[in-house]
Amino acid sequence: MGTSGVVDDHLHHVITNFKPGDHIKTVHNERLYQENQKLRNMIRELAEYQLANPKIVNPTTRANIDRERGVELEIAKKKKFIRAQLAVLKTAFRQSVMKVRDEKRMTAESRDVNDSLVLKLHNLKYEAESLDKEISAARNYDHKYAKLPLIPVEEFLEQFPDRMGASEQDLMTARIDHEYQVRVKLEERRQEKLKQKQLLISEVKKKKDELTKLDEMLEKFIEAAEPIQKVLATE
Repeated sequence: MGTSGVVDDHLHHVITNFKPGDHIKTVHNERLYQENQKLRNMIRELAEYQLANPKIVNPTTRANIDRERGVELEIAKKKKFIRAQLAVLKTAFRQSVMKVRDEKRMTAESRDVNDSLVLKLHNLKYEAESLDKEISAARNYDHKYAKLPLIPVEEFLEQFPDRMGASEQDLMTARIDHEYQVRVKLEERRQEKLKQKQLLISEVKKKKDELTKLDEMLEKFIEAAEPIQKVLATE
């Protein structure tokens, strides 16, 4: 058997064993399929009945006339059932179409919502990446406070044990504040020393001025005493 023969046998097997009902997933389509099967069976029964009871042209005997009348009544009844089933099938078809439209609309709305959520997710990922870059840049930034001559953490905690257990950020803030307070006190002391220096300079200047005046007075006194020295020297 060639390859084409194997393929044909496989295709025939698939078609023969194919059951549409096994592939229907929704309730409305299942109902439509079942109603369609009912109509199909009714039509087949009618066709089989008609084949089994062929029409007698111009029946002459009472039995044939009664038989022909019974067959016509049965055929009419079956056709009536077929028309009723066809109406049921049409109703089921319309309902199925409406359901399919609703499902398509809901699917489209769900797709739109999903697309919106995917877009928001991408935006959130982009924002997260941007924030990560900013955080990394901030951590790696050469902050001035990192160059401050702060006392070591261990020494700070020894002086302020109440800060034990504080976060790294709070601890850094406290150390900077401590350094600021220390510098404020040092500045106050520097200002006091500067005032003392200015006072000393002022006093030294004053003493210097007094000494200068004293030198001038002494020179005048010596000049004034020169005649007396000459008189004393001649005697």
